[in-house]
Amino acid sequence: MYLGVDGCPAGWIAVQYGADGYEGSSLYSDIDDLWAAHRETAELILIDVPIGLRENSSAKRPCDDAARTKLSPKRHSSVFSVPVRAAVHEGSYEDAKETQEKRTAGSLGVQSWGIADKIAELDTFLRKTEPDAAGTIREAHPEVCFWALNGESATKYSKTGQPAAAFWERIGILETIDGTVVDAVRDASTGLDATVGTDDVIDALVLALTASPITGRLHTLPNERPEDDGGDPTDELPMEMAYAYPESQAGES
Repeated sequence: MYLGVDGCPAGWIAVQYGADGYEGSSLYSDIDDLWAAHRETAELILIDVPIGLRENSSAKRPCDDAARTKLSPKRHSSVFSVPVRAAVHEGSYEDAKETQEKRTAGSLGVQSWGIADKIAELDTFLRKTEPDAAGTIREAHPEVCFWALNGESATKYSKTGQPAAAFWERIGILETIDGTVVDAVRDASTGLDATVGTDDVIDALVLALTASPITGRLHTLPNERPEDDGGDPTDELPMEMAYAYPESQAGES
């Protein structure tokens, strides 16, 4: 079983695919519950949250730089700057900004702080609670996945500025891989918390489809895998984003 996971105000939306297609969706309040539900059966979980973090460096993560290059000039802004590890674990924006400024030559934007709680939750889970899950839970970015499935062409329409056009553009890309995707999105959206947007469902779905055998083998940005090594970067958590081409292009790199 293969999962795509996206953060939302209510927690985490997970869309599930099997080898033959869409299988369902679930909403979890935290990563611990999600892992408990799927640890025995999940082959791969792709999640739209940064995993490998800097400690004290202003240098951008290599995967973020590579993703912005692939998505330029239309969707590069969808790749947010990732705070250093200590900043995401702070309790307020003011404290996080101060920590970021002390440890780097830059500051902390409001957009980056907006995802800090999800980054911190996953960071704690992978480093302290369940480090063995790191081989199964891997980072991916929905727009990079759409880029790969769309013949290395970034999406044209913004989900915030042009939501209707963005929805149908992304559905069109997904339908080239899974002809039942409209039904899958409808089913995956049924019965969820009101704070879970359709865009959250679609992001989770493209990650699940990317993780599944329906697409080709996984590739990563960057092509070589820098490690998060205890200094800067730290630990064994990789700074990478996974993506896949359609099965017909599976040999591409």
